[in-house]
Amino acid sequence: MPEMKRVPEPEIMGNLSQAKAYAEADFSLSDESVIDELQKYLLRIGRRLDSESVIIDLGCGPGNIAERVARCWPMARVVGIDGSKAMLDIAITRRNKVCSSEDIRGITYLCLDIGSIADGSIDLGMKADLVISNSVLHHFHDPIQFWKAIKNISGVGAVSLHRDLRRPSSIKKALAMQRRYLSNAPAILIDDYLASLHAAFTIDEVKTQLQFVGLEKFHVLEIEDRYLDVFGTI
Repeated sequence: MPEMKRVPEPEIMGNLSQAKAYAEADFSLSDESVIDELQKYLLRIGRRLDSESVIIDLGCGPGNIAERVARCWPMARVVGIDGSKAMLDIAITRRNKVCSSEDIRGITYLCLDIGSIADGSIDLGMKADLVISNSVLHHFHDPIQFWKAIKNISGVGAVSLHRDLRRPSSIKKALAMQRRYLSNAPAILIDDYLASLHAAFTIDEVKTQLQFVGLEKFHVLEIEDRYLDVFGTI
C-alpha cells in the first residue's frame, strides 16, 4: 500500500463560511479531552496557575479552547492569537455576547501573523507561563515557524501542550477515518478534514522538528487513532 505523502493546506482559514462552519460544529468532546490532558499534566509536574499567569492559545480559531481555559483558570490572563480575522471576529462576538460571564469576557484576542512572532518582528510584550494549541501545527507549510513562535512567546519554565492530527499511513486509512468521524458533518468540514489529514505530520516528523529548534526535551505521544500530543516545559 503506497505511503500517504504530506500535502500542505492553506495556512489561514480566512473564508467566512469556513470559519462559521467550524464555530458552529460540535467539537466539545475533543476540546474537553485537550483540557483534561492539560490539567493532568499540570498536576503531574506540580505546576499551578494564578493571577500572575499568562496563558496563550496559539492559533485559537473561534475561541473554543481559550474559553475553556478561561473557565478553568479564571484568575489567569488568557490571550488567543490567530492570523484569521474571520475566526477572531467570531471569537470576539462569542466573548462579548454569547459567553457573557466575567471569566470569558476577560479573554484578549489578537490577530497576528504567527510567522512574524517566529522571526521576532512582532514582540507581544509578555511571556507566557502556558502555551496551548489544538489542531494548528498541520496548517503550517513550514512547521519550524510554529515551534519558533512558541519559543519566542514562552517565559522560562513555561509549560506547553499541543494537540494535532497525525497523518495516516495511507489514503485508504484517511478515507476510513473521514467516514468514521465526520459522516454526518457539513460538506465543508468533511472536505477540510481529509485535507487536514493529508497536511498532518507523523510522530517522527514532529520529533525531528523539535530537535531542529532545540525543543527535543518535549514529549510526543500518539493519542487514540488520530492525534498526537506534544508537551513539555521550556
